[in-house]
Amino acid sequence: MNPIVASSIEKPAVCPLDCADTCSLTVEVKQGRLEKVRGSNANPFTRGKLCSKVVNGLVDQVHGTDRLSHPLQRTGPKGPGATFEVISWQQALDSIYEQFQKNILEHGAESIVPMSYGGPMGLLAGGSMDKRFFNRLGARRVNSSPLCAGVSDAAYDSVFGDAGGIAYTELAQSKLIVIWGNNITACNLHLTTIIRDAQKNGAKLVVVDPKRIRIAEQADLHLQLMPGTDVVLAYAIAAELDRQGALDDAFIQQHVKGSEAYLAEAKKYSLAMAAEICGLPLEQIQQCVDYWSEIKPVGLSMGVGPERNKNGGAGIRAAFALPVLTGNIGALGAGCVMFPVFFLPIVMC
Repeated sequence: MNPIVASSIEKPAVCPLDCADTCSLTVEVKQGRLEKVRGSNANPFTRGKLCSKVVNGLVDQVHGTDRLSHPLQRTGPKGPGATFEVISWQQALDSIYEQFQKNILEHGAESIVPMSYGGPMGLLAGGSMDKRFFNRLGARRVNSSPLCAGVSDAAYDSVFGDAGGIAYTELAQSKLIVIWGNNITACNLHLTTIIRDAQKNGAKLVVVDPKRIRIAEQADLHLQLMPGTDVVLAYAIAAELDRQGALDDAFIQQHVKGSEAYLAEAKKYSLAMAAEICGLPLEQIQQCVDYWSEIKPVGLSMGVGPERNKNGGAGIRAAFALPVLTGNIGALGAGCVMFPVFFLPIVMC
């Protein structure tokens, strides 16, 4: 009699990597082991398309020999050459409990400082049970914004408050698409199809990035500025638009607060100064100004890359102000693209 061979079964899943697209997956599982990964059509935005690093690498990520499968406890001093031994989960929990209790008895519960990170853990895990736990413990209350995108989130909130951004799919309606500090072919893969379709329909594409990323090769204009000079570039563009009378004064008067202070600071930077500081040809900045002046609606996709320097928040805020000052808010295809969590429906069970 032939032995029974276990067959693989298909299960729905979501990509665990920390990028913006949140791709839906169909995975094949055989005897409790992941065998194959492919795209699923469950997410209408990702439409069954996956990046190669997931298709080719997720199985090794799940079952790789370097993945930790047991708690490890350091047996010697910290630093290079540190050694560890495998312990049980119960031992690990007991060790954490004992150290917490020791700190609380000696220094009080506020001597324990929680730190969180966003990652791909979803809405429930991000700032849910962890905050309840540390609140019950009496731990010190600190700003526990995610280390990644925390600055970008604060910059967005300071400009738009709790108003959500536009959906990725709205960029299909944009006549000018600005990709600012966002390597979309690596981190927003499915946005490229929308952009290319929009270009076929006459949309212009501007890429602002120090690196010659792949999407820049298809751009009508690539502003390859020096890292950390985003705020100067945005200021100079806004000041020149104001000088040309190309700002939407009616929109500003009705919906915007603080534009006077912003423009007063922006007017300190001429296009020539920006060209020198940003390391850009003057004619490229002028071309960008012309696009903002002549084309509507404008869709802006901002990445988290620009936040990774000491004035990153200021640069992102300055860029976010451009669609506001030009009245590119409200119309279809006008506004700032945000991560899917801001526009996909959320069902609470």
